[in-house]
Amino acid sequence: MKKLLFAALSLSLIFTSSCDKDGDKDEITAQLPSSYNFENVNHSGQDQRLDMLSEIVSYAKTSNSGSAVNAQLMFDMMGNKNYQWQNTDLNSSSKQIASKLEADASLVMGDWIRLLDSISQNPNTGSNGVAGLVSNQAGTKQYLFNEQGYELAQLIEKGSIGALSYYQATAVYTSSTKMNVDNDTVNPGKGTDMQHHWDEAFGYFSAPKNFAETSFSYDNTQDYHRFWVKYSHELNEVLGCDAKIMKAFIKGRNAINNNNLITRDVAITELRQEWQKVCAGMAIHYLNGAKADFADDALRNHQLSEAVGFLWSLRFNPSSPLNAEAGDKIIKDSFSNLYEITTSDINAAIDLIATNYGLQSHKNHL
Repeated sequence: MKKLLFAALSLSLIFTSSCDKDGDKDEITAQLPSSYNFENVNHSGQDQRLDMLSEIVSYAKTSNSGSAVNAQLMFDMMGNKNYQWQNTDLNSSSKQIASKLEADASLVMGDWIRLLDSISQNPNTGSNGVAGLVSNQAGTKQYLFNEQGYELAQLIEKGSIGALSYYQATAVYTSSTKMNVDNDTVNPGKGTDMQHHWDEAFGYFSAPKNFAETSFSYDNTQDYHRFWVKYSHELNEVLGCDAKIMKAFIKGRNAINNNNLITRDVAITELRQEWQKVCAGMAIHYLNGAKADFADDALRNHQLSEAVGFLWSLRFNPSSPLNAEAGDKIIKDSFSNLYEITTSDINAAIDLIATNYGLQSHKNHL
C-alpha cells in the first residue's frame, strides 16, 4: 500500500519568562508583536519552491480533463531542470523541490507520478478495477482515477505539501540541527543563522506577515491562498488555527531575537501541535465530505483521495501520534479500494484520527 501512499493575536498577549543572554531562563513579562514583522526576514527560496509546486499541481490536474501527463516533464519540474516555467521569475531560480522532499516520500511520489503518466494516456471510462475518467452524477465534474479509485493528482498535491513544506517546517528547520546554530552574527537581509532558519520554516507556511491581526481580511484571490494557509483558514472557524499557528511563529522568532531558547522551544512544540491539527483536520474534513457524497463515485473518491493525501502527510511532523507505519495501516485497512469502501470504514478512520489529534469534539464540524 506504500505506493498509495492559525481569533486574532492581541497586542497585550503576555507570557511568563525570565531574561537571560544564554536563554536558560524566561523573560518575566514579554509582549508579543501582533504580526510577523521582524527585521531581516527572508524566505525567498521557500516562496519560489511553492510557486513551482503550484505549477506542478496545475499540470498534474490537467489529467482530469483527459490530457496526457508526462512523468519525465514532472520530474524535470520537480528538479527545476530543462523546464521553462510559466512564472518567468522562476526561470532564473536555482531552487528545486526534489532535493527537499523527505527521502522515503520522494520514492513514493515518484511512483505516483509514473502511475499518473500511465493511466492518463488515452484513458478509458473509469470504474472499479478499471483506471479512467469518472464523471459525477450531475455531469459537471470529472476526475481521473486509478483502478482502486485514487485520484493521483490529489495524492501528488497533498503528498507534496506534506513531504515538502510540512516536513521542512516541522521536522527540518525547527530541528536541533537547524536551531542550535549561531544567533549572534547578523547577515544583512537574512539575520542570524537561527533567525533565518526560523524564517524559512515560516516561509513554508506561506502566510502574510499580518495574517492573524484583527484588521486582516482574508482574500481568496491573493497569491497566499494556497496550500497550508488555504487549509488552515478553511478550518479556522472551528479550530481557530490561523491565530494559533501565527502565534507560535511570532513567539518563536521573538524569542530567538531575545536569545530566549526556552521560549523558542516552547514555540516549536506549539507550532508542531497546532499545524498537525490542520493536517488531521483536513483529512477528517474530506472524509466527512466523502460521506455526504457517498453515492457518487466521482465526488466520493475525489474527496477520499484528498483525505488520504493528508493522512499520509501526518507522518512528516516529528510530534505526530501516528507514524508512517500507523498511517499506512489505516490506509491499508480502510482505503485499499475506494470503490468498495463503506461508511463504517470512513467513520472508523475519522474516529481514529480525531482521537489521536484531540479533535473528538470537532470531528462532526470539520
